Amino acid sequence: MNYKKMLRLGLGACIFAATFGGANISSAAEVPDSLTQQGRLYDDKGMPVTGTIEVVFSIYDKSDATTALWSETLSITFEDGYYSANLGEVTPLKSVFDGSVRFIGIKVGADVEMSPRVAIGSVPYAFLADNAVGDITPNTISINGTTIIDASGQWVGDPTGLVGPTGPVGPAGADGAVGPAGPMGPAGADGAMGPVGPTGAQGAQGPQGIQGPTGPTGLQGPVGATGATGAQGAAGPTGATGVVSTVTINGSVANAITTSNTTVYEFVGPTAAITTTSTTQKITGSGSATIATGTGVAGIVWYGLCYRPAGNTTLTNFVGSAYLITEVDTTRTPKTVSASITGLAAGTYDVGVCIQNRTAIAITDNDYVNGWFILTN
Repeated sequence: MNYKKMLRLGLGACIFAATFGGANISSAAEVPDSLTQQGRLYDDKGMPVTGTIEVVFSIYDKSDATTALWSETLSITFEDGYYSANLGEVTPLKSVFDGSVRFIGIKVGADVEMSPRVAIGSVPYAFLADNAVGDITPNTISINGTTIIDASGQWVGDPTGLVGPTGPVGPAGADGAVGPAGPMGPAGADGAMGPVGPTGAQGAQGPQGIQGPTGPTGLQGPVGATGATGAQGAAGPTGATGVVSTVTINGSVANAITTSNTTVYEFVGPTAAITTTSTTQKITGSGSATIATGTGVAGIVWYGLCYRPAGNTTLTNFVGSAYLITEVDTTRTPKTVSASITGLAAGTYDVGVCIQNRTAIAITDNDYVNGWFILTN
């Protein structure tokens, strides 16, 4: 199997477990310009990936940002899925972190970037260690070995120049904006009930209620007198005749049945044509064919009456599938079947006896077929 193809299909559904870590540095050393990123990569079968693959690492200011603040492509060697990458060795990282939340995106090989992106933890923010931009929380502050602020927060350094002369009092500033309202206090106890007020005006009439259940049926009244007999209606139209047409089939089966191992029907010997004019008409028929094999036994043979639209090659059994399932051996034996069908669209149809030989034994030693079909309304 082509490994790159397997990797391309698999990595889109892999599990990518990764952690960020910073390098160990002394307090006097300069903050490094790179980060170590480690993890383990699996394919979509749950198997660890082994080999060297190009991986694109990107850092964003939002989890759904479309433009990366920083991006770097590294050739990573995976061993049993494990890897370690040193980010920032190609493209400097230091300007990316300003104290805001950052998200890392990882794209392996030709796959799309993995989702969701992961928020970067606190370790990378050590990039700001050489320039404090917020509150600082030291125990004491010393300059060149001399303590300036002690452990209790008191200034113990040189007081010269710390406090200047008091200046004139400036004008009072404008009142500040009103602060937001505080939370609502708990509800007080209910007061005493006041006197009852006067009765108000009557309101508008409400909607009509739903209808109640029907009451019981009353007693039946006396039977009225019989009315006079009405005049006889006009006679209806004469119905259609029963039998519309009759056709027969008669002739040699010969050795025309040559298809074996088939799941489609074929006619046995001659057929007849019959024309319908309405879907309510019925075709009823009966037929008998004497057939045999040249050698061996054809164990599964479907047998029946079939039709097909004129000019068509597909046969359909009158009853939809198998009318009779039988064996055919080397003795010529007549097989007889009858059936009827309605609902055919108006048109001309070929009709006749049909079989479907589902075995490998050919039916080649045959005699005659005969039968009839009647079209009725």
